[in-house]
Amino acid sequence: MYRDHSSTMDRRHFVQGVGAALALGPTMASAGEAASSPASSPSRRNDTFLRACRGEPVDYTPIWMMRQAGRYLPQYQKVLASTDFLTGVRTPEIAAEITIQPVDILGVDAAIFYSDITTTAVPMGMDLRYSDKTGPAFENPVRSKADVDRLVVPDDPAEGLGFVYEAQRICARELANRVPLIGFAGAPFTMCAYMVEGGSSHSFIEFRRFIFSAPEVFATLMDKVARHTAKYLKAQAAAGADALMLFDSNAGLVGPRDFETLNLPYVRQIIAEVKPTGVPILYFGMGAHGSLAAIRNCGADVIGIDYGMRLDDAVAQLGPGVSVQGNAEPYCLYQAPGDIRNRVAETLQAAKGARGHIFNLGHGVPRFAPVDNVRAMVDFVHELSAARKT
Repeated sequence: MYRDHSSTMDRRHFVQGVGAALALGPTMASAGEAASSPASSPSRRNDTFLRACRGEPVDYTPIWMMRQAGRYLPQYQKVLASTDFLTGVRTPEIAAEITIQPVDILGVDAAIFYSDITTTAVPMGMDLRYSDKTGPAFENPVRSKADVDRLVVPDDPAEGLGFVYEAQRICARELANRVPLIGFAGAPFTMCAYMVEGGSSHSFIEFRRFIFSAPEVFATLMDKVARHTAKYLKAQAAAGADALMLFDSNAGLVGPRDFETLNLPYVRQIIAEVKPTGVPILYFGMGAHGSLAAIRNCGADVIGIDYGMRLDDAVAQLGPGVSVQGNAEPYCLYQAPGDIRNRVAETLQAAKGARGHIFNLGHGVPRFAPVDNVRAMVDFVHELSAARKT
C-alpha cells in the first residue's frame, strides 16, 4: 500500500515508550512497476477494510491474507533467526515488528496480529510446547472429566497473556495513520480439538471420540474455553485491535447437524459478548460448508469462506446481511502472474453480489510462496477492483 515505486526505501518504525526500533525491511519496487492500490496517503488512515466489513461503499476491494506474516518472507526469517517461535510470539517488540512487516512489503489493507491460537490456553492450565517440525503441542492433553475440572478461566484476561496486549498497543500506535489491526482467537471447537488431541492431527481421533463419548464433559470444556475466549477478545479490542476474528480451523471435523448443536452455539455466545466493543467481528469456519445458512445468523459482521466451495454460492446462501471474506486458492500463488491476475478477476466477479467483500485466500499463504507473486496478487486486487468501481 505505502510503496515508493521510484526507489528502494528502508522504513524504520520507532516504538514509542519502548525504545526499540522496528526494522521492517525495505520495500522494493522498480520505477517500471504498476501503481499499487488506490489508497490514501500515509498521513490519512486507510479504513477500506473496516468499511467493507460493515458493508459500506469502498473505492476498491481491500485485501489481507491469512498467514501474511510468515515464513515465506525473508524479513520474517531474519527476525526469527536469532530466537524461537514461542519467544517471538511472547516478546511484544518482535510480535509487533512481524505484524507490521506485510503492510510495508505487500501493501495489504489490514495487519493481522502475529501470534498463535494455542497461546490462549496456557493461562487455563495447558502446558504448551512448540516444534518447528510438528508445530504447537500440549503435553497435558484433556482426556477426562478431571482434566476439564482442573482448567481455570482467569478473572483477569491479562493473566499469562499480557504480552499480547502490550504488542497490540505497539501495533496500534504504529498503524494509527495507516491500516487497521486485526486481533484474533481460536474458536472454542478448534481450541478444544488441540487441547484434547494434544496437538495438530489429520483426523483428530481422540477429540472426536471425546465429543461423543463424554458429551456433558465436552460441553463443560467448551463453555470454559468460550468464556475465556470472549474475555481475551474484549481485552484485545481494549488494547487497540480494530477488528476481531474467530478462527475455527477444525469446524469441518463434524457434519452440519453436529456443528450446529455442538459448535455454533458457543460461537454465538462469544460474538454476543464481544459485540459491545463496537469493532467488526469476522468468523472463519473452515470446512463447515453445509451450515452457511446457520452461520449467517451467528452475529459476525463478516463470514470467511475457504477454498473448498464456490464463492458465489456462499454469497447466495449468506444473503445481504453480512460481508464475505475470501477465497482464492492459496497455491495459485505459484502460478504465473497472468494466471494469478485471472484468478483475482474470477474471485472479484464471484463476490459481486455480497454486501461487502474482503479479498483473502481460502486458507493461509503457503510456506514457500514467491513473495513477488504475493505482492502481485495484492496489486491485482487493487487495480481490478478499482476499475470495476469506475
